[in-house]
Amino acid sequence: MIPLYCQQGKAVAYADDACLALYLTDGTFAAWLDDGFLYAPDGRYLGWIHQGWVLDRSGRPALFADNASGRPVRPPVSAPSAGFWPRAPQRPQRVPIRGARPARRGRVAEWSPLTGLAFFHQRIK
Repeated sequence: MIPLYCQQGKAVAYADDACLALYLTDGTFAAWLDDGFLYAPDGRYLGWIHQGWVLDRSGRPALFADNASGRPVRPPVSAPSAGFWPRAPQRPQRVPIRGARPARRGRVAEWSPLTGLAFFHQRIK
């Protein structure tokens, strides 16, 4: 399991070892990956993964892994708590139809306003 940290350095989610899905700390399925693009369980396009960063739809970093490289400057991280890793995450049997995604934008070196859990709860207007 690969912890993902918010702008404050707190572990808020994790990726499975195969980097196919993201889960919240309670084991709830939060997003799935398809060719580096992230989708919510209902199929909404959330953003993409690049060099250890989880980027929002505008290319701004929302979360990061220990191996993230480049900007913005990462904060010091706090180790995930003992109860952080659930025993058996439940991935849905069937992945929903993917929503349309806009063209990938260039990376931006400033933090997203959707850092932490807000990234997974974003709504498209």
